[in-house]
Order: sequence, then structure tokens, then C-alpha cells
Amino acid sequence: MNTLHTYKASIYAALTVVVILSVYSCRADSGCTADIRTNIGVSFFGAVRDSAKNRFVTTVLTDTIMVKGVGNDSAINDTLPISTVRLPLKPSDNRTAFVIRRDRKTADTITIEHENTEVLVSLECGTTTTHYVREVYFSKNEIDSIIVKDRHIKDNKTNNQLQIYFKAEQ
Repeated sequence: MNTLHTYKASIYAALTVVVILSVYSCRADSGCTADIRTNIGVSFFGAVRDSAKNRFVTTVLTDTIMVKGVGNDSAINDTLPISTVRLPLKPSDNRTAFVIRRDRKTADTITIEHENTEVLVSLECGTTTTHYVREVYFSKNEIDSIIVKDRHIKDNKTNNQLQIYFKAEQ
């Protein structure tokens, strides 16, 4: 009789362990929670005349800047005043282009040449694509210059990887 009691206790303990493991393996929060986007952070700057010093000074823009990907139908931004924006680079191509227009002036086209590398984030999240900016080309309608502050685009958190300077208004 004592053997039967020990046998039942062992089965009960084994079933308890199976139930507990089943509950923990089916948790709702076991999916991917990582941000796997790798967009390039862009800041916009302009030059304004400082009449007291009789020279131009650089300032962060808060103008309405229209941003649209070349080959895409939808605009990334077209109505809101912005000073920064995050732009997606194509993971399956080595060249991504955008049309940028400040306050309904003449539009400029920016072309970013980049290398893409797939990186495993986790089994739940899969892979993400990191980018290395090789070169940036742009038309010079309203844009004066572009500075690449960080060529390695590894996450969606770093700002000011690309700084765009618009020409001074006379």
C-alpha cells in the first residue's frame, strides 16, 4: 500500500510540473518586443541673418518640410513643421532616394548609397538590417550641404546621423 501511495505522489508531482511548464511556455509576452527598425535620423538646419552681428547663424529648422521616398506613393511628412525625421533605407537595395521640399520651395532629391547587413536579433524577432552609408548625393536647389555624422545605422534610436543644411534666405 505504501508503494501505491508513493507511486500516486510521483504521478501527481510529475503532472504538476508539466502543468506549470505548459503555463509558462504559453505566456502572452513571449513574442518579440525589440524595435528592429533601422531608420536613419535626419536633422534639418537653416541659416538666418543675425543683424546684431551682421552675419548668418545656423539654426534648427521648424519649418514644414515635405519628405517623400522616390518610387513611393505616400509622403513620410508633408504637412507638419519638423526639425528631425527618421527615414527608412531600403534593405534590399544599395540606394535609397528621397524628395525633400522646404516650405513649398523648389524640391531637392537626396540619394543615399548604403551597404546592408542582416543581423540576427533573436529567434522571436528574426533579423534586422543595419546599414553603412557610403555616399550621399543631392541636388542643390535649396540644400546647401549635408553632413554625415555617423555612417553606421544600427538602431532606431540615434539622432543626427545626417544633418541637412538649407541655403540662407537673403
